[in-house]
Amino acid sequence: MTWFMRWYGRRIVNVNVNILVAGALALAITVGVMHLFQEYGLDWRIHDELAEKLGPRWTLKQTAIISVVTIVVDLIADVAVYYLLHWLANHLPRKLPRIIEPAYANLSFVKDATIVQAQRMVLSPVLYVIAVGLQWIMLHKDASVGVATAVGYGTGILTTRTLHTTWMLWVERRARQDAAKAVEDRAHPPAAEPRD
Repeated sequence: MTWFMRWYGRRIVNVNVNILVAGALALAITVGVMHLFQEYGLDWRIHDELAEKLGPRWTLKQTAIISVVTIVVDLIADVAVYYLLHWLANHLPRKLPRIIEPAYANLSFVKDATIVQAQRMVLSPVLYVIAVGLQWIMLHKDASVGVATAVGYGTGILTTRTLHTTWMLWVERRARQDAAKAVEDRAHPPAAEPRD
């Protein structure tokens, strides 16, 4: 258990694990809500024989409404679950030592979690283009709302996790380099330039 806690104690690991868990829980919540959305009277399938011959299973308006509702439900669920998991992993008082990266050493919970959320917000167009795009395509290929949502959002989450991890590794490397340079500058201050 100590090995797991040390491994999970690394911020880059727990941020990714927390985002994946939050994404999976949010996806489960979203799929459930969208399933209810479809089951309880908000399913606007085209049953008219002529309309089925002439057009897709879902109209453009129906697909757009499904996509907007899915994005709203997913955003609310994901952010709420992530803040809780981030606090538990990085800010819950505990006796075990943590591996604290220099880039995040003096951050409060709110600032720390908000930095992660801001980075995710920058990457959110990638997530939602993939998620909604695949959902849209699958809905028009006769997939159910739940399956289309799961595949689209699952693919979007995996793609943005890869991009975000690369970004966090770059930030941590820069912070380590800056910290090492600061230590070196304190140990060997630059010589004062002679005055003319």
